Amino acid sequence: MSNPQEWYFTDAAGQQTGPITPEQLQQLAASGQITAETNVWTEGLAEWLPATQVEGLIPAAPMAAAVPAQAPMQAAAPAQALASNPYASPGYGAQAAPQAGGDYPIPVVGKANFKLYVSLLLGGIALFIGGAALAGSESTAGLGVALFFIGGLMMIWPAILNYVFLYRIWALIQPGGASISPGKAVGFLFIPIFGAIWAFIVLFKLPGEWNEITSRYSNTQSAPKLGIGTVFCLIFIPVIGSILWVAEISKAINFMVNARMMPVQNTQPAAGGGGLSFY
Repeated sequence: MSNPQEWYFTDAAGQQTGPITPEQLQQLAASGQITAETNVWTEGLAEWLPATQVEGLIPAAPMAAAVPAQAPMQAAAPAQALASNPYASPGYGAQAAPQAGGDYPIPVVGKANFKLYVSLLLGGIALFIGGAALAGSESTAGLGVALFFIGGLMMIWPAILNYVFLYRIWALIQPGGASISPGKAVGFLFIPIFGAIWAFIVLFKLPGEWNEITSRYSNTQSAPKLGIGTVFCLIFIPVIGSILWVAEISKAINFMVNARMMPVQNTQPAAGGGGLSFY
């Protein structure tokens, strides 16, 4: 208790800054670098809070009276969403995307197993072609039909994995303001006739939105970039293009999964949320 609390705050770019002492926090507030819009956090708080909720930090501002009564209630929603991750950018979980420059709140998704995909695809094609060749001879017709059938079944799984991976990669960019939900991205592909048109929309939109969203945040700036060229390969060179496409999005998905499992800070807030005093 004798040691002063360590405080953190978000700067104008949305990046978390700290730790600083209570005296430094008050000096920054007095100089105008910490304002009513600044979010602050210290150990003992369950979530990031507006600086105005820390008693004695921000002088009473008459401007707050001019804000509609709904504004404070709207501000409480993102604070509640941050309870599980106080280091996430303020605003995540509300209607707006997290502030650029901070840490991106990476959703929970499973990894993409590219090796399994390639093994099933190439193995299925090999058995399919080999079975077809053996079925042409009377002596090996039975074996050929069996291999042909097994190969066909094996190739169903890579097709399913394509949809799974597409769903996951669209899910990963939802907090950043993606224009297409993962459910729509995959679900609309099964609509007759329109599904073919939708495939072009989903595939060609993804690289631009992925690259733009991941470039905004400090913990995703080194994420693998997606290229339009790979989408063209997927469409015009089916097997090779499919392998290249899945390899590219698998790297992207797995990067995000690994980044989410790496802690941004070593310090975690205490479970009981509490004091708003400086000491």
